[in-house]
Amino acid sequence: MTTLTGAFGSGLTTPVWVLQHLLGILGIGMWAGQTGGTAVWQVPAAAVTAALAAGFAAQMGVRLPYAGPGLAASLLVVGSLVALGVRAPAVLAVLIAAVAAVFHGHAHQGPPLYWAGFAAGLMLVACGGLGLSVAVTQAESERAVRLCGGAVAVAGVLDLVGVI
Repeated sequence: MTTLTGAFGSGLTTPVWVLQHLLGILGIGMWAGQTGGTAVWQVPAAAVTAALAAGFAAQMGVRLPYAGPGLAASLLVVGSLVALGVRAPAVLAVLIAAVAAVFHGHAHQGPPLYWAGFAAGLMLVACGGLGLSVAVTQAESERAVRLCGGAVAVAGVLDLVGVI
């Protein structure tokens, strides 16, 4: 078995190995799938762009107050949006996803290859959430996707109280 090493590999695997990132970005992808229309590509693209911008800003010394609780709150918000089946206008969905993603990107720093891997990893996870939303809705029901969103929201609450 081979492993991904180096800056690119580290960035690529970060969204998968950090539970909060995995759940948050999957949630963003699921919400994009639920919302439909242009949000299907705009929401994940905005989330990746915002996460990268926040990471670059942090690397340049810009600090984000309450980054830890903000990360947990982003899980709670995105999970709740999926659980409730909220279909927001694309512009609002993009804005919410971007704000949530800022907390996922802020904690990271690295060389350019790390950022390339991180962007690829975020997009892969977001597309996984999008695919999960579509596949589960077709195979089971919208209710199953909402249940997944509820699990993300519960993880956000558990993170806020320090359990995970």
